[in-house]
Amino acid sequence: MGQNSTEVAYGFGQMGSAYSDVDNVIIPPKGMVIVAIQFLDNNTPTVLVPEKLDETGPNFPAITDGVDAHVDATGNNYFNFNGAWASEIPNISKTAGQDVTLDTPAVPVGRIRVGDYVLLVNGDASEADTDMVIDPETPYPIYNGPNKQGVYVTAYDGVDKVKLSADITPTLDQALIFINETHGAGGITATSQQFPKGLTIYGRWVAFKPAATGVIAYFGY
Repeated sequence: MGQNSTEVAYGFGQMGSAYSDVDNVIIPPKGMVIVAIQFLDNNTPTVLVPEKLDETGPNFPAITDGVDAHVDATGNNYFNFNGAWASEIPNISKTAGQDVTLDTPAVPVGRIRVGDYVLLVNGDASEADTDMVIDPETPYPIYNGPNKQGVYVTAYDGVDKVKLSADITPTLDQALIFINETHGAGGITATSQQFPKGLTIYGRWVAFKPAATGVIAYFGY
């Protein structure tokens, strides 16, 4: 069918949708994803699987099996929790331009790139703990405009050493989170979250299992 605007088609459900008021998993048609979910009553879903997990994003809210993964856990870089990569670093002060050694080298190395912003945080924070205690030495990034700020990667050896644009004085158990165009930080799992009646959430999901109250899942490409 012809469409002049995918925005209109997505917004009005012209690419298909599914209704459910039982706890069945909803799967989109071939080649499509769930782009929006409308809750017709309070609902606590048990499955919410983004199109891409631990890959180049964008990332979206997810429901996972547990809530105990730490900031510096490998293979857990999704729903904008701990950036494109995260690693604890030695508690050794470094001036701008000095090598900072990562305890956990990025795999693959493309996870880290020159220009990525970094946050120095409490590496023991978990998915269940939204307070990662961001060190003021790495302020919240402002990427554009007259108030642009933040600390970023100026060099990377492709193994385990990065150079940063500012001085840092890490303490025990602090970690660096690397922020890029598709990975942010601070989000947590949506496990056990109740979504209120009338709310619509937007993203790209491949599977969704609601509780036994009414929902409509909208499909798109």
